[in-house]
Amino acid sequence: MRKNLFLFLMGLLAGAGLFITYENLPIFIVLLLGSIPACFASYKKSSLGYFFVGLILCFSISSISLKKERITCKKIDKCHLTILEKRKEDDSFRYFVRINKGKFSAKSVLFTNKDLHIGDDFYSDIKIKEPRTNTNPNLFSYRKYLASKKIFSQVEIKAPKRLYRGGHFFLGLRNSFYTYIHRIFEKNLTKRASDFVISVLLGENLIENTDIKDLGLSHILAVSGLHMDLLVAFILFVCNRLNINYKYGYALALGLAFCYGYLIAFPFSILRVIGLNLIGFMAFLLKKPFDKIKALLFLSSLILLVNPFALFNAGFILSFAASFGVYLIYPKFRSKRKSYTRDSLAFTVSIQLGLSPFIIFYYGRINLLSILANFLILPIFTLAMYIIFALVFFYPLLGKILGMFFGILDFLVNSLLNITILLNKISLFKFDFAKPSMILAIYAFLLIIFLLNTNKRDLKKKANIFLLSASLILASLINESRELSYQMIDIGQGDAFMIKDGTNYYLIDVGGPKDKIYDSGEKILIPYLKSLGIRKIKAIFITHEDKDHVGNLDMVCDNFKVEHIFTDQLNYEGLKKYKVKILKKGDRLKLNSVLFDCIFDGDESSENANSLGLLIDIRGIKILSMGDLPGEFEDKLDTRADILKLSHHGSKTSSSRAFIEKVNPKIVLISAGRNNSYGHPNKEVLENVYDRKIYNTQTDGLVKMDFSHGFKVEKFLKGGYFR
Repeated sequence: MRKNLFLFLMGLLAGAGLFITYENLPIFIVLLLGSIPACFASYKKSSLGYFFVGLILCFSISSISLKKERITCKKIDKCHLTILEKRKEDDSFRYFVRINKGKFSAKSVLFTNKDLHIGDDFYSDIKIKEPRTNTNPNLFSYRKYLASKKIFSQVEIKAPKRLYRGGHFFLGLRNSFYTYIHRIFEKNLTKRASDFVISVLLGENLIENTDIKDLGLSHILAVSGLHMDLLVAFILFVCNRLNINYKYGYALALGLAFCYGYLIAFPFSILRVIGLNLIGFMAFLLKKPFDKIKALLFLSSLILLVNPFALFNAGFILSFAASFGVYLIYPKFRSKRKSYTRDSLAFTVSIQLGLSPFIIFYYGRINLLSILANFLILPIFTLAMYIIFALVFFYPLLGKILGMFFGILDFLVNSLLNITILLNKISLFKFDFAKPSMILAIYAFLLIIFLLNTNKRDLKKKANIFLLSASLILASLINESRELSYQMIDIGQGDAFMIKDGTNYYLIDVGGPKDKIYDSGEKILIPYLKSLGIRKIKAIFITHEDKDHVGNLDMVCDNFKVEHIFTDQLNYEGLKKYKVKILKKGDRLKLNSVLFDCIFDGDESSENANSLGLLIDIRGIKILSMGDLPGEFEDKLDTRADILKLSHHGSKTSSSRAFIEKVNPKIVLISAGRNNSYGHPNKEVLENVYDRKIYNTQTDGLVKMDFSHGFKVEKFLKGGYFR
């Protein structure tokens, strides 16, 4: 039974992954290709058939669900909206809302600085659009996150006209709980402590959690299964002290856990705990053995059948991975003689081993101090949670009497946060990794489980499997290390290009915001470069000093070791603090497999005219990059190139038809921000390059030209919903 459930779950994961990769693949093809091996496995009475059934089911459900729920951009007048959930984020609010207009009904997300209440009903003229998504590989996708909550749209409203409040009983309870939690803890704790407690209870993002995340302690900040386990244990403890029968106490604990789950909108980790305890309680009543592994396999499969996009939710993955770690790894480390210290350490190690592949996947870093941090912090956190639950339950009755406990809680929370900050300052045990694929993370997780659960008699078999796995991973890394590519990073309104030559990396401009509304360095460039496992950048070429070309240079230098920075003489003064090297017209640099020729070294007539012009040669294919060079200087150049990066983001001041015909590129690259106020790229310029292959970050996201084996171009955005 375990084997069948496991294969079915793997099939569901494969089906969800297949749909994300090949979103537009017709269902009938998957049905045809999947049913053949499924029927063959059934004929041979092989359990492998469960895998293919799971794959077909999950792919089909994913496809049908997306087609049903996806909403194209449109405007709706006098639409009825109901607030379902509320989250405070910095100086604004995020709401999940239900939209209704006639027969049309959909769940959506709303961002506004208006302080509304859960359960509020109002009318408004609205605009519905698709949520933002990542346009570069390896970065967080808010669109995928919302899909994991069955939300496929974002709504903008105009001056809401509230009809009434309190018309929804259950939503009213949710709002009362939200208000109650904020009120009692904001009133009685310091801001730092209250933000932490509210984040823990409601899942809000009120505190900076970098230290917590780096130490692998995210599970204490998010609403996780640990909280629910402690809640159930707390209720059972109270019932025991009141001499309430265990059976009725357990039923009460499950009922209250379900109510709490509803009040915070049932995160996946809560569903896991409620489901696991419910199955365990039923087994207890029926006097049947309780197999927690089977229960976990069943629950994870059920969640994916109901919502295949749960795969996008870190809470779903981390919650179940931690549970499998506890039930499959912890028994191997637990001491035969009862020892609190050793068993606590074994418990912590088990969780961290189970989570480690996915922590690397989500955060790109492992901190070996996470085991020590969990060992030190979990007892403090457990005590703090018991106090929190006591305050939540009994504050209305015993408010003044419980006053001293707020002081104790404040001390515990601040101690916990101070320990995380202190431990995270020790960088010796931090290890950064390139972001693996989800497939590799799941494979590594299964390998850890397998190696730790094989009998000693099978030691040779274990060694062979480990060596085979290590060889496959090593071969993949070697192949990756030989890549030779030129990438146009989607940095928004700006330029940021990267050349990967094996283990050497070069940047041509680094982008940067024109204003402080959006930080493209913090949100895009640095996370993307780190996701590739980059620690050192061989050289950076700065074409000129405009912020959208050089604005992120400080951040790049702070996060990576940069060997050389090149620019022209006219830009030297503004960049001299970086100890830049000057390139002059006619200079040639050969850096490994790549040849850089300086064909223009700037003109003093304007800010854009001082651009550094580079002709880049990669295995005989020439790339022309001119920064923001105006057309009158482009027209004086006498060069040809296979690939042309349009100057000034496709502005009408550059890229005349005569220049395009003279350079005669096969491929034209445009790096510009979506809906930018400058109108880039200009329509006339697009007409000038109509007969060339055009790649534009606005529609294609990151574009990679790969020279490793011949030449091929791959754009990140494929025209689907997720990519």
